[in-house]
Amino acid sequence: MFGKLPGLLKERKVAFGSWVTIANPEVVEMLSLSGFDWLLFDMEHAPLDYQTLEHMLMAVRGDATPLVRVPFNNPVYVKRVLDLGAAGILFPLINDKEEAKLAVKSTRYPPEGIRGVGPRRAASYGLKTEEYYSLAESVMVVVQIETRDAVKNIHEILSVEGVSAFFIGPNDLSFSYGCRSWREEPVKRAIEGLAAASEDTGVPGGMYCSDDESLKFALQLGFKLIALGSDYRFLMWGIRDRLRRAQALLEGSRAPNSTGQTS
Repeated sequence: MFGKLPGLLKERKVAFGSWVTIANPEVVEMLSLSGFDWLLFDMEHAPLDYQTLEHMLMAVRGDATPLVRVPFNNPVYVKRVLDLGAAGILFPLINDKEEAKLAVKSTRYPPEGIRGVGPRRAASYGLKTEEYYSLAESVMVVVQIETRDAVKNIHEILSVEGVSAFFIGPNDLSFSYGCRSWREEPVKRAIEGLAAASEDTGVPGGMYCSDDESLKFALQLGFKLIALGSDYRFLMWGIRDRLRRAQALLEGSRAPNSTGQTS
């Protein structure tokens, strides 16, 4: 259930992942078979419901780690997602220490936490209940850093026991600074500060990298949890690249040959 991601982060190795937004198990199967270390199922911005999410989680192949971004830092969302068999949760808009504490408590059973007991699919429908209970505290808690307040409070957030990693949402973070891109200086400085906090605390950080420039920047800063894009972006990139190549070949075939005629 937990896959390879926890081990990679423990060893301080880079783990590449993909956002999953298209509500179809075949997409999940293709992505997990392609070699990604982790997959992030997005319930915040994508049109995924719980029933669909369950079917999509069943399609994960190999040792890719399934994470889910819940719509908000709310224990009700968290328990339902974990009961479906997710290995960890990405919590959006974590701005301070108290919000980070709530996130961790939402993933832990009493007395350490407040998660309701009823793991269902996560416990193999009752076949591995005790085994699941013994592993439940290994559920990953990834806090999303996407506001100026979160940047200001980053050391306090990362001091919360149980926080496995943090992840930068570059678009929201940019807008929080009144910018439109991570490339603008205020945002770049904030991200560099987050990388320093990761080094100080030993909590691995990550970032969504939609192109080679952002990927190079993230790797230089030492981030480990790297998203290379999303399913719909990969689809659009492939479509556009294939069409451009076909159009270029077509134009080339129309070029005059040695006799002055087009081929």
